[in-house]
Amino acid sequence: MKVSICIPAYRQVEYLRETLRSVAEQEFQDYELIVSDDSPDDSVRALLSEFDFGDRLTYVRNEPALGSPENWNASIRLARGEYVKILHHDDHFTRPDALRRFVELLDADPEADFAFAGSRVVHVDSGVQRVHAASAQQLADLRADPATLFLGNCIGAPSATICRRRVGIDYDRRMKWLVDVDYYYRLLMRNGRFACTGDALISTPTNASHQVTQVCRDDARVELGEALMMFAKFTPAQRELPQVRRGWHHLFRRFRIRQVGDFVRYGVALPADPTCLEEMLRRAPHGWRLLLARVRAHPPKQLALKAFYRLYPHVPAAIRQPLKRIARSLGYLGGQR
Repeated sequence: MKVSICIPAYRQVEYLRETLRSVAEQEFQDYELIVSDDSPDDSVRALLSEFDFGDRLTYVRNEPALGSPENWNASIRLARGEYVKILHHDDHFTRPDALRRFVELLDADPEADFAFAGSRVVHVDSGVQRVHAASAQQLADLRADPATLFLGNCIGAPSATICRRRVGIDYDRRMKWLVDVDYYYRLLMRNGRFACTGDALISTPTNASHQVTQVCRDDARVELGEALMMFAKFTPAQRELPQVRRGWHHLFRRFRIRQVGDFVRYGVALPADPTCLEEMLRRAPHGWRLLLARVRAHPPKQLALKAFYRLYPHVPAAIRQPLKRIARSLGYLGGQR
């Protein structure tokens, strides 16, 4: 068997129906389908009866529920294929040849254990769509050192990835916010070679109320705590990387961290030796230096686009469409609808 498609499920059958439909439409047929179900009811099992995957389907109901990300790990442990393709229950393939394209990424590079594709990200609160794909600079940084992921997840959600089953790495069950970034980092530290395409082979929602990341967003205790957890896995040289320092400076700005003691204010336990954090806080830009750093990192057009996504959900419905037309006419949304 070539590939195991692993779906960790939890209710949300309206999303899962589209996920399963996209699997059923795949041209590539050498796969097994594994559904690990954390739902407290039979909604997922009932939905599966609408599809005919034959003996390729393995369904497991978890009692008690395992939670995220242990449910992800449980589905992967059941895999028997050469490749493992995790597919979250609210994500789906964008085209019938998507699975084949994922498989070909690894087939074409036997030395790579990991591959990823671009994602079509759908903002559920506004309907705006965008493509998430790593830039040439981000790919170069990633090849140079996986710790550069600390600045931002250029790879995307786990559904945008595929790996060889022999990798045998679990997602860190202690994490929720950085669980995917931490996994990619540890995987690429074992084998830094990867394959990728910028084509959006996966569609994924964002700003959906049921998503764990949405619940964790802006929770200082979670974000800062997991940043420290991941930072502890870095080598001394990786802790000095510019991307890692910029990642910390971004967190300092968001949560108004000016001194090490501010971590305690959010209920975050400090490392035994906070010297490295103290040094980064000392170097963190403030005032006009902060503004200059932000403009350098994000050209005006990018800043305007970020502002659009942040403000759009709070704009009265009557002026949403005119606002989108204006943004599109200025080139901020391209041809998105």
